[in-house]
Amino acid sequence: MQTDTESTRQLALRMARLEPLSSGEVDAVCRLVRRVSRISSYEEVAREAGREVSVLLSGLACQVKMLDSGRRQITGLIVPGDICDYSFLTGDIGSSHVMALTPSHVGRIAVGSLTDLCDQHPRVMRAILRAAASEWAMTQERVISLGLRTALERVAHLLCEMHARLASVGLVGEGNSYDLPLTQAELGEALGLSTVHVNRTLQVLRRNGTITMRNGVVTIGNLDALREEAGFDPAYLGLNRGNVLPA
Repeated sequence: MQTDTESTRQLALRMARLEPLSSGEVDAVCRLVRRVSRISSYEEVAREAGREVSVLLSGLACQVKMLDSGRRQITGLIVPGDICDYSFLTGDIGSSHVMALTPSHVGRIAVGSLTDLCDQHPRVMRAILRAAASEWAMTQERVISLGLRTALERVAHLLCEMHARLASVGLVGEGNSYDLPLTQAELGEALGLSTVHVNRTLQVLRRNGTITMRNGVVTIGNLDALREEAGFDPAYLGLNRGNVLPA
């Protein structure tokens, strides 16, 4: 697949929401992606620590940890515009995996090209570091969910977070609708809940008129109520710092 402005749009939006970037810097970020791979559902995203940076351009992916018993935990969800992992900063891939949950496109950026761009444009480097800090903050919120939040709060918080992240890259439609093609089992793996518990919790939210979830599309009927249910404060995502600066 050839790269084009549309395929790299979410990456540019993501960076510009984290740190003010000029239109020239946005264009330079888009040009970084030289190669795009199509990844099938449940296929692992190949990574080369220290050589390439992988960026999700379309679809939905996750970070996942597999145990020897065959059980797995989804430790993070990856949406278009996200860097798939930050091993390029450490040179160590670690023991977790990055897996596509739907047919997806992944862009590849040479670490050398990214380093050169960051040398020329420090704001791009700040955007990347803030993206890494945002991912760490999301991990902390997941730990809080697993340790302290009720099932209803966990589900509501995840739905609010996904709404905020997808809205920041222009992927929330009319009526606060967005694609979330996860099975209830996968939601359970991300939230530490059984499939039955996820199903019951979604039914409560539907009965309250807060959300509908049909054919992989979430529609939030009352965003304020959902945020209140979750105790959701989007500040940890760091999405209001940036914008595209005038030329």
